[in-house]
Amino acid sequence: MIMDPDDRQPAERGLSWWALLLGVAFGIAVALVYTWEIDPVIERNTAPWQLSAADREDYVIAVALSYTANQDLALAFDRLRALRPDQDVWSLVADVACNRIKTGQVVTNSDIRVIRALEGLYRPQGASGCADGQYPTPAPVTLNAPVPSATPSPTLPPPLTKTPTPPVPTDIPQTGEIIPTRTPPAGGYVLSRLESFCNPAAEGMIEIRVYDRLGQGVPGVQVSVTWSGNERDSFFTGLKPEREAGYADFRMTEGRTYTVMVPGLTGDPRSVEAVPCEVTVDGERVTALTSYRINFTQRSN
Repeated sequence: MIMDPDDRQPAERGLSWWALLLGVAFGIAVALVYTWEIDPVIERNTAPWQLSAADREDYVIAVALSYTANQDLALAFDRLRALRPDQDVWSLVADVACNRIKTGQVVTNSDIRVIRALEGLYRPQGASGCADGQYPTPAPVTLNAPVPSATPSPTLPPPLTKTPTPPVPTDIPQTGEIIPTRTPPAGGYVLSRLESFCNPAAEGMIEIRVYDRLGQGVPGVQVSVTWSGNERDSFFTGLKPEREAGYADFRMTEGRTYTVMVPGLTGDPRSVEAVPCEVTVDGERVTALTSYRINFTQRSN
């Protein structure tokens, strides 16, 4: 039986359409592999406001840590304004700190330093949030260098002698009791300075400095601050060596009275109160929270 050529046309057209679809699918697959794996697109010159939520948080943290190092408030403001041009940038920093507190990112010393940097940026500008003072003080890091043990020298036998060794006298009691040597008592510390100052850029701060008898800063001294009867916070000097070796600080809350102590303090501890103060800045009267400088000096035995 001979088939009419017109009867074969539908089959031939169907094969052509399938080939076309397979070719298009293969081309798309090759293009995706090339753009995703071989030569992916690299985004450049991304504006801060175009970042993802996680990247925006990292951006704010980087700005806060930079401000901690250079104290350039104008530069920090310009960088944050690029992230949120039409909104309060200081509230943005407070929100980032609050989010890290809520998500439990206050475990390591690095986490705590990030929270302190964020709060040190937004609180002096009048902003506040749920992270205000809600973090522990970083624990001190102590590095103990290994002490090499000396190799004992061999004991040589005494030379031979014709004189016999006299016996040990029997009238001396051999009790075996070891009398400990007396350890000299520690000198303790005295309060050597207490003064207030008004600084809107670092308001409500208690700046503690601990010195030895020679006037050198002493790191690793535990400082205790108490308020409201049973509230207490303990931290150590030396965590900010860029300030001083024996330096530590604590931020107060307005309206509370604080007592600062160090181990071995001679005399009654002194209390300070977080009250408002006024200072002239660029010809204008500015209200801030009073700050204090408290120095402790090691006394002689």
